[in-house]
Amino acid sequence: MALFLFSTELWSGAKESVAQSSSQDTYVVIISIDGVPAQALWDDRFPLPAIRSLAENGVWSTRMIPSTPTVTWPNHTTLVTGVFSDKHGVLTNGRFVRTHSGVGRYSYLDRSELTSYPAIYDIAYEAGLITAEVNWPVTRNTETLHFSLPDAPGAIRHTTPQFLDELLEAGILKDDTDTTFRSGTILNRDEIWTAAAEHLILNHQPNLMLFHLLNVDGTHHQYGEGTHPGFTALTLADSHVQRILNALDKAGIREQTTIFLVSDHGFMNVTREVHPNILLHKNGLIETDENGNVTDAKVYAVSNGGSAMVFSLNPETKEEDLEKARSVLSGAEGISHVLRPDEYHKYGLPQPEDNKNMGHLVLNASQHVSFGNAVVGENHIQDHDRVRGTHGYLSDISEMKTIFVASGHGVRSGVELGAVDNRSVAPTAARILGLVMEDADGEILESIFEN
Repeated sequence: MALFLFSTELWSGAKESVAQSSSQDTYVVIISIDGVPAQALWDDRFPLPAIRSLAENGVWSTRMIPSTPTVTWPNHTTLVTGVFSDKHGVLTNGRFVRTHSGVGRYSYLDRSELTSYPAIYDIAYEAGLITAEVNWPVTRNTETLHFSLPDAPGAIRHTTPQFLDELLEAGILKDDTDTTFRSGTILNRDEIWTAAAEHLILNHQPNLMLFHLLNVDGTHHQYGEGTHPGFTALTLADSHVQRILNALDKAGIREQTTIFLVSDHGFMNVTREVHPNILLHKNGLIETDENGNVTDAKVYAVSNGGSAMVFSLNPETKEEDLEKARSVLSGAEGISHVLRPDEYHKYGLPQPEDNKNMGHLVLNASQHVSFGNAVVGENHIQDHDRVRGTHGYLSDISEMKTIFVASGHGVRSGVELGAVDNRSVAPTAARILGLVMEDADGEILESIFEN
């Protein structure tokens, strides 16, 4: 069973699931601030006036449970499909690719090359609603988005033509090249994405808009969570959220708009990095030349941050190689758990025979440890020179919990929820638009609605 087996049957199911009561004058904006942990929402060490006002006047969760692995592209796909990776198939920021020297990651991919599972924007489009996204992952060249500036390599080249022309005319983009777009820092791109979202609201009033900011994630990676740079990045993101709210006011549609404020994953501060391939190399499962270049690999691990996928690369000796790898990696310093395929269902992960992007084993790192991809070295675990931040762990790690806020049209005020499953975001947002997502596994959050 291949990664893309879903397309025909599920797409037809998506068309049939569209409710007839979809409203042209109702609006949903889903804002994702990448890398915000659950505890940040009410942390009084830094200001979040816009976000906290949304929560105080709406509904918030003490923690939202992400999908495994707790990585950006898989979780943003879950947020719009309402299913875990065992169904939508996205397992990293791109796709794992087997090479002559092991396994790498490839990200220059259209949405159709990563998943064909029906998303909320597909259903909204089929219902005749206007759909838009700014910097949302796994949307490149999606035909059911009227306006798209995707979170993908070659983002400008793959921006929908009308939207690109408008961004150039408005001076939001300096030119139509990805070179210029990526020449600045992530701060510059967050500014461009926010201005692009404002433009959409003021000029097109999309019924569904997806909006994704990245600077908080980048700052937490570099400096760690709970630091002054992290607090500054969060406060700046809050100002971007306020700009979206101001645009809704200026467009005259704030009263008819429901805002979902979410994140894709939390963050773990890390001080060490573990390299499982060094262990595999020392035990004869990876061979290298005198320069340390891989010449042959029977088993190879590739980092996903706080987790790692382990692939068996020689079909003839697969079971023997995997048993040896399990023995080598189980109990190794820095590795908290070696997940076998019979445990995958607990985390919503597919079986390797159903999805070639799925590892034959999954490793989870110990507390304050992340994975690296080095193959040669004296020690398989190494100290960082300073605290850094990462994610990608199994979803039951407390530091990976994220934020959930819903506010605005049709939403109750001043309500605190317990744990929320991130699969519930898409079907709940669809309900606001008068749509039904029959293929979503997440429950509609009925308790948040006024009526």
